[in-house]
Amino acid sequence: MALLSPDELKKLDNACDELSNDDKVRHVGVINELGRLVAGGFKKGKSPLIEEEKISMTYMQMQLDFKMRKELDDILGPIDYIASRRTKQLIISVPIGDNLVLISAEPDADDKKIIKRAEELFDDITITTI
Repeated sequence: MALLSPDELKKLDNACDELSNDDKVRHVGVINELGRLVAGGFKKGKSPLIEEEKISMTYMQMQLDFKMRKELDDILGPIDYIASRRTKQLIISVPIGDNLVLISAEPDADDKKIIKRAEELFDDITITTI
């Protein structure tokens, strides 16, 4: 497992904050390969739609889903992003190394715009293995 340096964590937090400036975005967080939130979180003034105790389970579920989908990377190529639109929420995950940027937004949000902005913000952040 790659440990993040304080500098990397600060860059990830800053990128999360920047992406959270979109009015439709509710949550931007970076989840490590164990499914734990390491940077970002819910936008100030926004509360989760699910109970607090289910949030960590959801993070682990998203990471597991990503890992399972990676099994096809050799055949289909690497994952650029995963997006699902539900009645009450848009959920997007964008890989950054072994970590995931998990974004939740209002269901009417422009997913393409959010994904493009996430890629611009997070692609420049290099995560090294310690």
